[in-house]
Amino acid sequence: MLEEISETNIKGKILIAEDDDSMRRFLEVSLKRQNYQVFTAIDGLEGIEIALNNEIDLIVTDAIMPNLTGYDLCRILRQTPEKKHIPIIILSGFNQDDESDSNKCLADFYLMKGDNLNKDLIDTISRIFNKLKN
Repeated sequence: MLEEISETNIKGKILIAEDDDSMRRFLEVSLKRQNYQVFTAIDGLEGIEIALNNEIDLIVTDAIMPNLTGYDLCRILRQTPEKKHIPIIILSGFNQDDESDSNKCLADFYLMKGDNLNKDLIDTISRIFNKLKN
């Protein structure tokens, strides 16, 4: 069981929208270990609801999910004035060039699911938060 982190140690608030239970839990545990407060959603529709009703610093979303895709989530938030600034990372098992929606959603980063996902995600999130601080 993970220890809860205190408010003073939280690096930021991250929303994970991922329909695969094991992937969602893997990402949640990985980010909590890095001292991020994590919100989780089982699809893009729940992700939109959480994003609109909470202070979120960054979103990590699967590209393809039921009800509302990660691309749709991204597009909706980019059209919402008070949320359009939130950095969004799209995760996919497909190459970005293979995804017709990828260029239309205006995500900040696009990462491939694979062996290096944990390291790539942590590195990308760290760069985003460092940039936001400056």
